[in-house]
Amino acid sequence: MKKQLFSAILFLAVSLFFFSFSPAFGQKSRAEELKEMVTTAKITLTEALNTALKTAPGKAVAGELEKEKGKLIFTFDILPSISSSIITEVQVDAITGKVISQAEEKIKAEEEEEEKEEKKGEKEEAEKEEPKSSLQEIVAAAKISLPEALKAAQAAVSGTVIAAELEKEKGKIIFSFDILPTPGSQIIQEVHIDALTGKVIAKEEEKIK
Repeated sequence: MKKQLFSAILFLAVSLFFFSFSPAFGQKSRAEELKEMVTTAKITLTEALNTALKTAPGKAVAGELEKEKGKLIFTFDILPSISSSIITEVQVDAITGKVISQAEEKIKAEEEEEEKEEKKGEKEEAEKEEPKSSLQEIVAAAKISLPEALKAAQAAVSGTVIAAELEKEKGKIIFSFDILPTPGSQIIQEVHIDALTGKVIAKEEEKIK
């Protein structure tokens, strides 16, 4: 009887240990998180972007659907003017479509943070050799806006846009979009739009990890 009791206790202890330290236990996968976000959101990134630009006019350089402090939101970075040294961050509630916050940040601080992140990871040789361009230079060089590029991306790939960014990659200024083809999809379609011509220059599939 004692041996059986001891075996039962040992089995229970091992089971609790395994489930407590298993990374997957009690956690949602990225694919599940994205499915929950896109099915819960009541407005699109396009609609949220229009609202953000009415609140903070300027050049939108990035946007993303995300969950912050339990709230589903669209976050946008907007450059008030090409010569501006600040970025306006606007958050739009993905359920109600209303602006819930607006804040200003210095661009220098943001770029320094990005450089720190870059140093942590590995970079391709081409990226190492490519001269840095300021955000103002990239925005000034772009001939189309984020809303225009967004239309081109959606015409090229169907699905829900979950992220957008204006950036310089391998010498080209592009708008990069992450599109989830279907709510339960295991891949993300990345679409690159040339910021000078407005044409699709690349489509790539990335597995959701």
